[in-house]
Amino acid sequence: MSGARSNNNNNHLPDSLEPEREPVKFDVHLRGAPDEVVQLVQNIKDVAEQFLYHWKTFPLVLPPSLSSAGATGGDTGSAQHDGGVSLSSLPRRLNKHINLRDLFLAPSFDELDAVAVDGKGEPRRLNGKHLECIRERGEFEVESLNFPGQVHKWLLSQLLQKGTERSRDSLLNDLALALRFIIVTAKGRLVSHFFSLYQAVRSLVTGLLKLLDIIIGVPSLQAHNLETKIREERWQYLVAELVCRSEFEDSLELLCGFVRRQLRRATTEKFEVERESSHPPVPVPYLFLTPKGVELDLRLFNRDTMRRALPALVAILERETRGWFLHFRERLISELRSQKLPDEEIEREVNQAVMKEYLQRVYTSILSHPDLLALGEGIPQLLVQQAQSVVLMHRAVENVQKKLTKTKDSLKQRIEYMYPVFSRIRPWMRDKLRSAENHFIEECQWSAHEEALMLCTSQRLHQTVYFLNRDLTFMREREPVLLKELRKVKTPTRSFQWLTQIWFPSNWIVRRSFQGQSEVIPTVQSATATSITMPRSDPSQAVFLVEKEVVRTTTTRWPMWRWINYCHRTWSWMWNAMFFFGVVIPWCSPVSLRALLCVEPFMPDLELSQVNGTLFPRKSSLTPTLASRLLSLWRHISKSRTHFETKPDTGFIGKGFTRHLNRLWNYLVKGLLGTLCVVLIFPLVCFVTSFCSLAMALTAFIWMPVVTLGLHLFMALICDLDSPDPTRNRYLVILEAILWNIGIQGGIQPVLALFVAFFMCPLISVTILTVGVLRYWCRLLWDTASFHLVIKKRGRVPASDSFVVKRIAGPGLASNYFYQVRPEQALAAFEAKLELDELAAYQHETEQTILQPQKDFSQFVEACFGPFSAQLSKTGPYLCLQKEGQDLMSALHEKLERRRRDLQTGLGVAVRSKIKLTTLELKIAIQQAALMLERFYPLHVLQRLPINEEDYWESKGLSVHDWAGLAGLMYADIFSLDFLTPLDEMDTKFRLEPHQQVDLSRYTEMVHGAELGTGGPDLLGPVYAPRGNIQVHSPYLEVSAFNPRSKVTATNRKQEKRG
Repeated sequence: MSGARSNNNNNHLPDSLEPEREPVKFDVHLRGAPDEVVQLVQNIKDVAEQFLYHWKTFPLVLPPSLSSAGATGGDTGSAQHDGGVSLSSLPRRLNKHINLRDLFLAPSFDELDAVAVDGKGEPRRLNGKHLECIRERGEFEVESLNFPGQVHKWLLSQLLQKGTERSRDSLLNDLALALRFIIVTAKGRLVSHFFSLYQAVRSLVTGLLKLLDIIIGVPSLQAHNLETKIREERWQYLVAELVCRSEFEDSLELLCGFVRRQLRRATTEKFEVERESSHPPVPVPYLFLTPKGVELDLRLFNRDTMRRALPALVAILERETRGWFLHFRERLISELRSQKLPDEEIEREVNQAVMKEYLQRVYTSILSHPDLLALGEGIPQLLVQQAQSVVLMHRAVENVQKKLTKTKDSLKQRIEYMYPVFSRIRPWMRDKLRSAENHFIEECQWSAHEEALMLCTSQRLHQTVYFLNRDLTFMREREPVLLKELRKVKTPTRSFQWLTQIWFPSNWIVRRSFQGQSEVIPTVQSATATSITMPRSDPSQAVFLVEKEVVRTTTTRWPMWRWINYCHRTWSWMWNAMFFFGVVIPWCSPVSLRALLCVEPFMPDLELSQVNGTLFPRKSSLTPTLASRLLSLWRHISKSRTHFETKPDTGFIGKGFTRHLNRLWNYLVKGLLGTLCVVLIFPLVCFVTSFCSLAMALTAFIWMPVVTLGLHLFMALICDLDSPDPTRNRYLVILEAILWNIGIQGGIQPVLALFVAFFMCPLISVTILTVGVLRYWCRLLWDTASFHLVIKKRGRVPASDSFVVKRIAGPGLASNYFYQVRPEQALAAFEAKLELDELAAYQHETEQTILQPQKDFSQFVEACFGPFSAQLSKTGPYLCLQKEGQDLMSALHEKLERRRRDLQTGLGVAVRSKIKLTTLELKIAIQQAALMLERFYPLHVLQRLPINEEDYWESKGLSVHDWAGLAGLMYADIFSLDFLTPLDEMDTKFRLEPHQQVDLSRYTEMVHGAELGTGGPDLLGPVYAPRGNIQVHSPYLEVSAFNPRSKVTATNRKQEKRG
């Protein structure tokens, strides 16, 4: 089972060092078992001892070190790879062992003691250049001794020296602050939107309008859905000229008929219009002609087509981002760097080229994709044209935005140059920039459309050009006219409905609604009731509705609308009160005169039949009368007596005695008292209630106006129930208008604003100006005195910081510096990385070999006894195998850990992230590392991995045998990703030298050989180029860019800040 694998694992070792197997011995004792069982077990034992084994000896020989003595034994001298290239070409030969912790020694930045003395050992005096810098800026610089090109900078305390430039800067800041109180704060108190004279006038007008509105009613109008109406008009204008092709006219007629039927259906049924309209049962034409005969293909508006194309588009967009971006980006940066272009232009050119290359790859894949070709002829071309249109339109918008940004930047620079004091006032500066931006938007409001038209015309996107032209024409010519007209069409913010009861049922209005048609039918009263009184949901059946009130409507459109409401409210409430008190209570209620005088119960209310639309008495409104009440009472007494007499005499006392009590209760209490109450009290209640209600009905025209007037006073003083704006405050409106709007904002605010603007601000400004000028001249006098009396006579270069001087810059003080190493050091660290990878592969291979006996044991038990539901018992021989494997694994890990400790450079993350090479040295290091990988990796690492070579390269995101790319990834792992960005001439750098005893001669030969080799280091092309502040974006295109129905179709870019 494991022979082939074991041989493959150990093919790197000589025969004398290969692990030695020994069969596993099983001790079986079956006492008293049948002979057949004994024979079977014996056979299983023989087979198991034949196939199962353990390691008798297992030499743990680690791969020889690449940089230590004696490493040329065994496989290194005779193994061949890639057509006869000997592995001995690697630095795996006799050599003194390199301690990798001595490979990178950080420099010491502590040189201040040496800088502070001159060549004679005396304290270094400040020279004329130092004194001039101190006089101007309050600081001075001294060149570094150990780091050429670097300087130490000290800043003097302001107690000793500030400098003329910094003093002038402070004076300008004081002048700007003084002017701010005049041109910003004082001006704001006059015309600002907050705490100003202008705001006070607005508040006063607002308060007066509130008072006028709460007293009489000010018209309140607004234009509803202005944006929605403009958008609908815009959509209609875009397609107004299109004509359906002649072969699709029948389909268009069917579609129009379907739409008309759906509209009629929507008036009678409840259904989801959008869902049913998305899949119409009739064919939809998508090919149209313009007046000039240009064909427009709108098949991408077909939801089914886009749904089927979506998976292929997503796969293409994801696939085309891989495998080319990094090398393409670096090649472009290198080429543009060689042309000495500025960083901004390089960034723009590289981003455009990267996006163009990505889009070209995407378009090519779309045009040749079989799934997209199967959607129909011309569909891939339509998808490409749609994506091109979206990309070009967004590019046009970006160009206009860049132009705006450039205009604002140039204006800001010009203002700062022309107005050195005003430009320091941030509110004034923001106001100028905002005004410039508004002016630019007003002048260039059509620039984005015009730019998109030009770009689409150059790409021959005729369909997009047509719609852009129509859109631009609409926005330029029709939209201003429509806005002007629609703004005139204003509707009241609130409407009020006043319902007046119709007294006579014969005057009620009955409507019949059927299939969207509504008509008024004659009002018919019937004594015959029907079973259906609720409106039916069946659309084939008519629906009858009854109107029992007359509705009048008022709005907030006209002046005096509150008094109009008062009149309508008074009129409506008065007639409703007269109907309630004069008809309902005295003639229809249970205590009415009708209930007193009639004999039979009556039904005063009517309900509507849904069968024929007639009105018939409502059974639920059955009202008893005096006679019916008496009849019901004595019927109840009769039933009670009959029930008592018919019951069997089984009680405790017996009916002979209880019969008298029952008669007393029924005839005396219920009968006599109940009859007296009905005959005496009920008529009295009816008369009093009816005559009182009639009196209230007759006098309603007197007291109802008083009630409604009281309601209007309540709305004015407490809560405005008729408020025209639901967002406005409803409570204590008069108090708010008088105290807050008129009193505080309209009365106190202007006084305070004028006081601040004409007294406080000038006073503060003059005070700041005086203090600033005095401080400036005092500072100049103090600086002059301290310079001539102290600094010029006694000043010298300090060796440490103190309260009068502090070092603010110098080697090792700032964080924006890098360590420059030699390519020999990088190659030595890379060689250690190769050895670590070999050890990792060796560890995995050896661990699998150690555990192979246990795996074979488990497989044997599973194959033989698994069908009988038997499981492996981890005792006995298998426990010995486990213990043996654990001991071997512990020994292996111990040896590997010792070797790995020797291969660590000991660099911290902060140091590794700052290590870099120059461009030429980086190319050499990557080229030589690629050669080392090509000769070493296939035999010593890849052959030992559990995956094949193709899967390994795919896991790294590289093409097969891309040794240079793999070298770059390994360098990024050894140091950091910034290692692959070479040093720029402007970078601050320090040397990271090796220890003097470290011998790097082998790597020096490799470096010199690369420089003298055929083709030089440029055989690999530009690896990475220094980018500085250049930001290159990874290309990305939203899949919604292909769908014309998408509301947001945009090209998003995932930003990667490099360099």
